[in-house]
Amino acid sequence: MAKIEQNMLDYIGDKMDALDFDGDLDLNWDKEAHVLEVELTMYVDAAAGYEVEDQDGQTVEDGGEVDYADAILFYDETRLNGADYADNYLTVVGFAGKKGIEQAKVDALFTYLQTLLDDGQSDLFDFVDGTSDAETFALTFNQAKFDEAYAAQPAANKAVFLPYPKY
Repeated sequence: MAKIEQNMLDYIGDKMDALDFDGDLDLNWDKEAHVLEVELTMYVDAAAGYEVEDQDGQTVEDGGEVDYADAILFYDETRLNGADYADNYLTVVGFAGKKGIEQAKVDALFTYLQTLLDDGQSDLFDFVDGTSDAETFALTFNQAKFDEAYAAQPAANKAVFLPYPKY
């Protein structure tokens, strides 16, 4: 019996479903551009009597809901230069055209992403209740921590490629 091959879209979707995250996660696929976006949105309530300006420039006060959104871009390295999009995303992750992406790279990304989301949610709570000294809030992707997560992946998973979807 032949093994059913999972493509990168389905695999990334499964990894998103497995994350322990109270916010929203959305997976967008642009077939024309050969890109996938993982959008993440965090929601917290601002402390009463504390004023926060959200990403859209709107002022939230008196315990109103504040949301923070960011995204990860998976892009086809044979079609796009990821550096052109890096400023607009939390991180950009290249894949090898129709061949797809290493399973180990996706596994490492989602291992690190769980930690980043946990820490980020906590930092956002601190930011909106006034206990943070930060002037602004933003998630920051730590390439070294991702590289550590990737190095910890089994060698066999570095040889498995999740193909680009054919639908």
